[in-house]
Amino acid sequence: MFSDSYKPRISGVVNAVEGFSEELRRRGHRVYIVAPAAPGYADSDRDVVRVPSVTLRRYPDFPLAPPWMPRAGRRLAALGLDVVHTHTPFLMGRVAAGVARRSSAPLVFTHHTLYTEYVHYVPLSAAVTRPAVRWYTTAFCNQCDCVIAPSRAVHDRLRAAGVRARIEVLTTGALTPEVFAPRDASWVRARFGIPAGAPLVVHVGRLGREKSVDDLLRAFARVAPEHDAHLLVVGGGPQEKALRDLAAQLGIAVRVTFAGPMPRVKALDCYAAGDLFATASRTETAGLVITEAMAVGLPVVAVASGGVPEAVADGETGLLAGDVEGLATVMRALLRDPGRRRRLAAQARERARTFSIEGITTSLLVIYESVQATRRPRTGMPARREYG
Repeated sequence: MFSDSYKPRISGVVNAVEGFSEELRRRGHRVYIVAPAAPGYADSDRDVVRVPSVTLRRYPDFPLAPPWMPRAGRRLAALGLDVVHTHTPFLMGRVAAGVARRSSAPLVFTHHTLYTEYVHYVPLSAAVTRPAVRWYTTAFCNQCDCVIAPSRAVHDRLRAAGVRARIEVLTTGALTPEVFAPRDASWVRARFGIPAGAPLVVHVGRLGREKSVDDLLRAFARVAPEHDAHLLVVGGGPQEKALRDLAAQLGIAVRVTFAGPMPRVKALDCYAAGDLFATASRTETAGLVITEAMAVGLPVVAVASGGVPEAVADGETGLLAGDVEGLATVMRALLRDPGRRRRLAAQARERARTFSIEGITTSLLVIYESVQATRRPRTGMPARREYG
């Protein structure tokens, strides 16, 4: 498993890499996780391989692998890998492609993210970076033996972009057994000063522009006063200050708590303390936070975009909307109807079992076995000399 992002960072990609690796190991497979070194962090897992990294002042929590590592490439190829699975097309993705080439192993790539929607993190015009990222990602996909799309929406988007390689749809919103375990969430309201009887809306996710948390705040502001509701926002990111300022401008600062990033077990407790989960994100490919919320027993209100409609059954496990006003409407509908919330919550928890990591890992192993059996020569993106 190759990834640009791994512990101690908290993200859906990190959870997917860790979750699938643990389940594969439980079944007797050996899994190496290859990621950039994280300054000051020591791994307890002996099969985590860290490669040299650099840290940018602007993003100190996201170490990057340099583009040229011939010694590391040779060392990784010597591991004798049967399958190389990358969770990024970029820096570590290039390393993975080189290792696969040296090892004569099939290359699998999971397309976790709508990369063109993240170009605002690059200090260049989106008019230049968006088509460049689209071209690069398509070219990378076309050199892979299999591309895993987290949803049918991503599958269709890749085909439309010109991806000719084999694509399999397999959700990355896989849930480990701990997500379904009973939780003691009694500490949450006490810690954050949220009244025991007040309806609590929970949001978990990165506070970045691509997650549209500003739209969530605008929708919440339309309904919070009439229901005496509170919003708990779990996660950190570059937009936190701007979002705090927006909450103040909307007059809901006393009703919105920014809890910051939390370890997964604490975040799960925060879900369990809530009455419903809400997100306005339009960039979800599978929506791990959505399936986690459902597993804990929360109905979901969300914008019907990307892979969200494939996770949330509208009217059965949650309610979907098309815009900010629509999100406010469905949020209001559930806040005023505790009985409906309970019914949707029970159905959400049951549906979440279809996202268990055990079943999804079985499907992943079928893909691994098939790419080993049908591996074809790679074409598309030229090989980089430093990786052979």
